[in-house]
Amino acid sequence: MLTNNDKITVPQTVALMITTILEIGLLSLPRDVAIYGNSDGWILVITGGILAFGGSLILSTLIRRFPNDTFIEYSQKVIGKAPAFLLGIILIIYFILATSIVIRTFAEVINAFMLQRTPREFIIVTQMLLTVYLIRHGIEPTARISEILLPILIIPVFAMYIIAIPKADFTELLPFLNTPPKAMALGSLNTMFSFFGIEILLMLGPYMRSPRRIYWTMFLSVAISTMIYLFIVIVVFVSIGVENSKVLVWPGMTIIRTIMAPGRVFERLDAMALALWTIASFTTANSLFFTGSLAFTHLTKAREFKFFITILFPWIYLFATIPPNILVTEKLVYGVKIGSITVGILIPLAILILSIVLKKGGRQHD
Repeated sequence: MLTNNDKITVPQTVALMITTILEIGLLSLPRDVAIYGNSDGWILVITGGILAFGGSLILSTLIRRFPNDTFIEYSQKVIGKAPAFLLGIILIIYFILATSIVIRTFAEVINAFMLQRTPREFIIVTQMLLTVYLIRHGIEPTARISEILLPILIIPVFAMYIIAIPKADFTELLPFLNTPPKAMALGSLNTMFSFFGIEILLMLGPYMRSPRRIYWTMFLSVAISTMIYLFIVIVVFVSIGVENSKVLVWPGMTIIRTIMAPGRVFERLDAMALALWTIASFTTANSLFFTGSLAFTHLTKAREFKFFITILFPWIYLFATIPPNILVTEKLVYGVKIGSITVGILIPLAILILSIVLKKGGRQHD
């Protein structure tokens, strides 16, 4: 299936997780937290990150209990082959839909801000072909690309948003703690959806060189993602206002179009922002597409995963082209996020509880 040395290090795992998480949330999270929390929206990023880390602990504990198995194998050990096979099918369908919606969102953004006359289908196929070329080489090259692209993504993002701070109005963050507790709770749960992508851990256990360090790996991954999200949300709020953030589809991109680099070095920062968005979308699609094909491989006990990349390709393309417009796409994004909670937290939690009760699996001994 994969060679014995095709395993990823802790830094590669952290980079893979961060670049998988940072995609849709980069552009739409400011709008989501503004709707739920108004000026307290930035607090929802922190509480949502805490909830996401709690969810990652479930997946991490399963990796510690079954270090040599993916979700496909250890679910069979816990609940039996027939129920586990059904869950495996659900998992594959989820990864197909998640990959489709990530690629479709990428195409929507590119169509809206840069290539208005380019057929959406052409953008979708182009990204998919690039993704297929990479993931056919296995998990280690995929993770290595994430490790290389992570600083290329993060550093310019921080640099661009910092430019907007001198003209910021920090009174937009007031009043403080004025949001009802119920709205804060719902907003925190909704914000946790923006950390979707951690469910790739369901298939990564056997391919990590240091599964015993999975807790630290996930803490670092979620913490860094939370800090990036928090920085972006605060800058968007103080730059264009909370109320404007509520009505814009992608406030994270809108703010880029309102600023200019010092000395007019770059007149079109939005072009650079779209290049960074391409990186974020590419790395997320890589992880989800590869994990879906890996799940298919383990479910069928095949020895080669590349064949299943070919099988999944037309289905991902089909689902990516079905939504007729951006409004339907946004609804599907929300649906996929809810699915990530079910597939990535609720089902694994049930498996974990049953494995403890039935005394299946055990901690890794080093």
